[in-house]
Amino acid sequence: MFFSLLALIVIASSHNTDGKVYKIAKLNEDVKALRSKYVNTRAQLMELKMESFLRTKMKERDLFPSETPPFKVMIVSKTQKP
Repeated sequence: MFFSLLALIVIASSHNTDGKVYKIAKLNEDVKALRSKYVNTRAQLMELKMESFLRTKMKERDLFPSETPPFKVMIVSKTQKP
């Protein structure tokens, strides 16, 4: 009787462990899929942020880069000494 009880406990423990192993394998597959999606999304973002891509998109809207470079505006107050 005692050995039957031990056998049932071992079988239940083994079954529980197998279920956890399958769950871990499934979660690892999900992590790989999500990591792949993240890398693809990041690559698309990098492409969208490229200046050449922005220039072509703005050209479609008749927007072009400025011919003159930006300049710095300096404001000097009379109370401030350089």
